[in-house]
Amino acid sequence: MNSETPLEMVLAVIALVAVAAVCVVLVWNHVRVRRLSKQVERLRSERQLLVDRVDQLKTQVDEQSGDAAGRHEVALVINPVKNRADEVRKQVLAAARDMGMGEVLVLETTEEDPGTQMAADAKAAGVRVVIAAGGDGTVRTVAEQLVGTDVRLGIVPMGTGNLLARNLDLPITDFGACIAAALNGTTKTIDTLDVRLEGEDGERHRHTTVVIGGVGLDAEVMGDTRDDLKARAGWIAYGEAGLRHLPGDRQDATITMDGGSPRRYKVRSVLVANCGTLQGGLELLPDAKPDDGLLDVMVLSPRHVLDWARIAANTLVGHRVKIPVMETLQGTRVQVRFDKPIVSQLDGDSTGEVVGIDARLVADSLTVMLPR
Repeated sequence: MNSETPLEMVLAVIALVAVAAVCVVLVWNHVRVRRLSKQVERLRSERQLLVDRVDQLKTQVDEQSGDAAGRHEVALVINPVKNRADEVRKQVLAAARDMGMGEVLVLETTEEDPGTQMAADAKAAGVRVVIAAGGDGTVRTVAEQLVGTDVRLGIVPMGTGNLLARNLDLPITDFGACIAAALNGTTKTIDTLDVRLEGEDGERHRHTTVVIGGVGLDAEVMGDTRDDLKARAGWIAYGEAGLRHLPGDRQDATITMDGGSPRRYKVRSVLVANCGTLQGGLELLPDAKPDDGLLDVMVLSPRHVLDWARIAANTLVGHRVKIPVMETLQGTRVQVRFDKPIVSQLDGDSTGEVVGIDARLVADSLTVMLPR
């Protein structure tokens, strides 16, 4: 028989109700916490999406304005010691600004580096065109970095020879016209030569040439032309050096064209050319064109002064007569071996003594800017 009093029963019921109420509150708080946690996670996700979208929009704006990561559309690789270098720099900056091409990336060459690292830096910056403002050495080293890319080469000729500019019929005495062509001209694809020079120690050095490389007399002349005379007399200074080096012994050489049979020569000079027009409009190799898909080789083997006179006369009259001491060859690859070291040059830059040359044509490998 139940001995509990009515009061005890009421207290028991109240306790049960209180426990139930506490349980309900705990369950409700748990549910609310879970809901709040989900809301916090959703808000965090939405915030991250907004942050990502803002970053994307900033990147798009930067890319469209050309300012992201220091991007530039135009780079100027300039030799600062050339006459009128400051004038050319100002003209390029003004022309690019007027054409809406933004800030120009200006990189100066040094005595140790005529343009190699500068052109590499310009290419890495994502520019569309690199303007080489200097002599043939600057043009060659800049071109070497642009071969095989879609980056275009503009040329402002400021040297003594300006040979590539001459062969491309650029207005070499008009800086403004050359700058306009570099920034807003028409494009032309030309060939280049991949040249491997082998030293006496067997080490090989790989270069690009866009005009003419050679060994013997021409390299001696390029390496010994007086700078002071070049400054006063221009390209005529090369003639003075040529007269001083005209006497000299011939060298035994073996020449192989396009993998054919080797031929032996006694040479005073061997020229490997991508194009053949020299200063004053002189056609040293009239068949050599920068876009013909061929490289041209000239073998000079004079025995005395009279032979040099015949070579000079034949060059002046346009190579109308074939003479045995002046032979020209064409192909896509030439290999030359010398019995002893001989001095070399590429586009007017001295490249030391070599015992071998392996030159190969690289067709349609460089895009240059020309006047419209």
